[in-house]
Amino acid sequence: MSATQLKHLRLREVDGVAVVGFVNSELMFATDLITEIGAELKSVLNDLKHTKILLDFDAVQYIASSMLAQLAGLDREVRKVKGQLKICGLGPVLRDTFRIGRFDTIFSIYDDEASALKHFI
Repeated sequence: MSATQLKHLRLREVDGVAVVGFVNSELMFATDLITEIGAELKSVLNDLKHTKILLDFDAVQYIASSMLAQLAGLDREVRKVKGQLKICGLGPVLRDTFRIGRFDTIFSIYDDEASALKHFI
């Protein structure tokens, strides 16, 4: 899958880090949408070979638990190749969602892109 085939993601590279934003995904609830986004996220790692990935949730307001499961799966795959996955841009509702589900113990979460980029090795 090439970058032009990413339908739900915006991808750009900053100092060797794939910064991934979400397109038209304010609400990530629909099962088919979540499956497509999950496949595209895995494509960033497996097909485009980015092992340093920053997911920017600035444009996302709510996500379903199945999307959290997709993220956990991506994290496992990134760790297998000794890569790094970080998250930024969580609004108050999403931050609470990650905290309540204890996903804040799995992911490195930062307030914004600039602070997250400083923590990639």
